[in-house]
Amino acid sequence: MDPIASALGDLELRSVFYSASDLSAPWGVDIPAIPGTVIFHLLTEGEAVVRVEGEDVALRAGQLLLVPHGTGHAIASDVDAETAPLFDLPRIELTDRYERMSVHGGGAPASLGCGAVCFTDAAVARLMSSLPPYLLAGESDWLRATIDVVREESAAERPGAEVVTVRLAEVLVVYAIRSWLESTTPSRGWVAALRDPYVGRALAAVHDEPGRPWTLPALAAEAAMSRSAFAARFTDLVGEPPMAYVTSWRMDVAGRLVREGELTLAAVAERVGYRSEAAFNRAFRAAHGMPPGRYRREPFRLPVIEDLVPA
Repeated sequence: MDPIASALGDLELRSVFYSASDLSAPWGVDIPAIPGTVIFHLLTEGEAVVRVEGEDVALRAGQLLLVPHGTGHAIASDVDAETAPLFDLPRIELTDRYERMSVHGGGAPASLGCGAVCFTDAAVARLMSSLPPYLLAGESDWLRATIDVVREESAAERPGAEVVTVRLAEVLVVYAIRSWLESTTPSRGWVAALRDPYVGRALAAVHDEPGRPWTLPALAAEAAMSRSAFAARFTDLVGEPPMAYVTSWRMDVAGRLVREGELTLAAVAERVGYRSEAAFNRAFRAAHGMPPGRYRREPFRLPVIEDLVPA
């Protein structure tokens, strides 16, 4: 399978929080950094400006903007509007992950859906690291129609409106990432490496057979390059040396297999190329911060809104 398509297929998102806001200018919100998440803004009415990493990005009704690395940023009615910390603004918490907020300055109205999602598969982090600081989804009939549904559900008092709104927002995040992948050719990063005619072949081989006893010469042979040229090209594109990537990819795969629980830990170790369980346990602990047995027992935990409020 195309590894990028595979990564999109593994892009299982979980909502950290979603906020539906009824606003009128002037208004402004400082969004704190939320590491390990994708923060999104879905403007269904009015206009806004997002300031992320020193750049002001205009947002109009019917557009979706992602901040893929969970970076702290601000969104406001205009570039001159004052901003306030997100958790200092009045809001109504409907569930532990869904809230409504109103800020009324008396000017032009706006409706905004903001939220954060995180991914449950460690391997997906490689895809996310290739994304730019912000990502503005390209407009399409499908996007406009879906945003219309989100707007209707956000304004509705019907049972289950919160669930429908949050699930559609998650779908829109995946749509935006896919649109970027289809329209962009990055020069460096994981996506660029996968598309490279030489390094991409080596990556595909590692992904297909993580348990194979890989060496630098074997990887260079897959790429049909000399060892020195391959190592330099790989490191430049991916950002880490080839054998370091092999180890980290094995641990990403191991984390998924351990959490799925269908194989014994010994079988997982063998699947990713470790003949010694002790060596596997050491590598797993270094990658995931805990031994594989504990990793299997501990459920994936999402932060809730209260966790994000500064003490």
